[in-house]
Amino acid sequence: MKKWIYYLVFIILLLLISILPTSAKEFKTCTRSENNLHVRDNLFNNNNLNDIMETPCVDEVDKVYDYADLLTDDEETNLYNEIQNFIEMTGYDLAIVTINENPKQDAASFADDFYDYNEFGKNETRDGLLFLIDMATREVYISTTGYAIKMYDDLRIDSIIDSGYNYLTNGEYYNTLFNMIKSTSEYYTKGYPSSNQNIEIDEIGRPIIIKYMNYPLIGFISGIITLITSIIFYNTSRLKIKVSSTISYLKNKNITTKSDLLVNSIVTHHLRNTDTGSSGGSSSGGSSYHSSSSGSFHGGGGRGF
Repeated sequence: MKKWIYYLVFIILLLLISILPTSAKEFKTCTRSENNLHVRDNLFNNNNLNDIMETPCVDEVDKVYDYADLLTDDEETNLYNEIQNFIEMTGYDLAIVTINENPKQDAASFADDFYDYNEFGKNETRDGLLFLIDMATREVYISTTGYAIKMYDDLRIDSIIDSGYNYLTNGEYYNTLFNMIKSTSEYYTKGYPSSNQNIEIDEIGRPIIIKYMNYPLIGFISGIITLITSIIFYNTSRLKIKVSSTISYLKNKNITTKSDLLVNSIVTHHLRNTDTGSSGGSSSGGSSYHSSSSGSFHGGGGRGF
């Protein structure tokens, strides 16, 4: 009889364990050393060794890295599936990170370095985003790389954060991240924002400001200049004819003349563009961007909570 009671208690315990919220599942990690930094060769320089060593080393396939243990297993799985849908639709990468401790100077530095010093990013330009919830600084931050810099300008970054911010302040971290992914996907379907029409991404993922020529305006100005020049030449030709006729008349009358020669000259001025642009900063209210410790460029933004 007692055995049946033990079995019954054991089964009840198993049922209770199965319905209780589970802690976040483990993700694959690696260990960095000076002999094996686990970073791409082009991202290592003489000044960023400490930044690399302070950055957790992970397998990029996991996509969700819940160091702060804010999510359950099921929530991580759901977010992972949403991320995979986003990657398939956009061709951009996406990772989620939560932390309780931040060895970097701020949330932006951690987000940029985590993306750079692990194998995130699609294509040679490493296109993608990273969402960070930093419980140490109480800040949510979005880092963008490659063509994601052009796709998500500062206004879109703010709006994406807005989509999950009320959930964030209430401690609903899953709903925060779920809504941020949803908003990010919706903005992608709208295409590049007009604020970034003068930004292009070069072959290594660096934003370049393009100065486009206003061809209609140039054509109009050229037409005006051509018209004015034609009038001047026409009037000059008529003046020469009149002067020539007068001199011939005076010669026929045996009148000696002395005159000064007036030379008509046309001076053209070419506008010189003194705006040399910039390799960083923001462009016409579009995407602000900066260089990280690896020398890579990132856009994005964040907010305290």
